[in-house]
Amino acid sequence: MDPKKDYYKILGVNENASNDEIKKAYRKLAKEFHPDVRAGDKNAENRFKDISEAYSILKDPEKRKQYDMMRKNPFASGQGGFDYGDFGNSGGFRVNFGGSGGNFGGLDDLLGSFFGFGGRRGSSRSGYQSDFRDFSQRAPRKGADFESSITIPFELAALGGEQLVQTPIGKHIKIKIAAGTEEGKKIKITGQGSPAPRGGEPGDLYITIRISPHPKFERKGNDIYSDEEITFAQALFGTEIEVRTINHQTVKLKMPAGTDSGKVFRLKNLGIQSSKGRGSHFVRVLIKSPKNLNSKLKKQFEEWAKSAGMDF
Repeated sequence: MDPKKDYYKILGVNENASNDEIKKAYRKLAKEFHPDVRAGDKNAENRFKDISEAYSILKDPEKRKQYDMMRKNPFASGQGGFDYGDFGNSGGFRVNFGGSGGNFGGLDDLLGSFFGFGGRRGSSRSGYQSDFRDFSQRAPRKGADFESSITIPFELAALGGEQLVQTPIGKHIKIKIAAGTEEGKKIKITGQGSPAPRGGEPGDLYITIRISPHPKFERKGNDIYSDEEITFAQALFGTEIEVRTINHQTVKLKMPAGTDSGKVFRLKNLGIQSSKGRGSHFVRVLIKSPKNLNSKLKKQFEEWAKSAGMDF
C-alpha cells in the first residue's frame, strides 16, 4: 500500500465510487492492459501491475479505509513504526518493512542488533556507556528479523514458480512460490534479515504473499470460476465452445440444446493443483442477446416468439 499513489485515479473512479464501480473499472482496464493481450509491451505490463495493485487495495473495505486515512495523514497508518516501502521496491512489486512494536516501532531493538546495546528507554547516557563497557564481554546476538509483503500475479500463485525480491539490505534473491499459494501465506527466508554484530547469525525475512486479481478467472480454494458468452442460437440449438483453463490448456465444452443463461458446467480436474489436491474449473454460461436487428429480422423474431408462446 503506497499512499503516494492515487489508486482512484489509476482506476479512473472518484473517491466515493462503490465496490461495483471499482470492480467494473478494474475489469475494463485489466482486459485492455493484460500481458496476454499486449505481449512484450513493458509499459502495458507496468500499467497492469498498477491497476492490479490499486484494485487489491480499493476492493477491500479495511485496506481502502486505511489507505484513505494514510492519504490524509501519512502518520495515521497505525503501523507504529516507519514505512520502508520505497526501500524494498523490486521488479514492480511493493515491499513494505514494518516496525516491531512500541512507540518507536522497535527502533531501540534494531539499534541494539547493529551496535550491541538496546532495550533501554531511559535518557541517561551512563546506562549506554555501561553497555559499551560490557560490549566485548557479551555473546554475539542474532540480527533483527524483518517482515515484508509482495504482490504476485494470479497465475504465479496458481501454478507456482519463482519471484525476484529485494531484501532489506538491498540484495536481490529469488524465492520459490508453491503451486496453489493462497492470499496471506507467509514465507520465511532464513538469514536474509538484518546482519548481526560481532559474527552473530543474521536475522530472518518473513514475506507475506498478496495476489493480484485476474481479469477472467476467480478462485475459491483450488477451484477456478470463469464466464463464457454464447449466442441465443447456440443456447437454443446446442453448441460446442473452447474454454481456456488456468493451466494454459484449451478444452472443448459441449452444451446441450436449451441451455439456460447462468447454467454452470464443471470441468473436472482442470483447476489448481496443490499439495491439497487438484480442483475443478467451473464455467458459467451467459447468453448474449442479438443487437441492432433490422426491422425484417425483428419482425421475424416477434412472429416466432408468439408462435412459441413466449411473452415479451
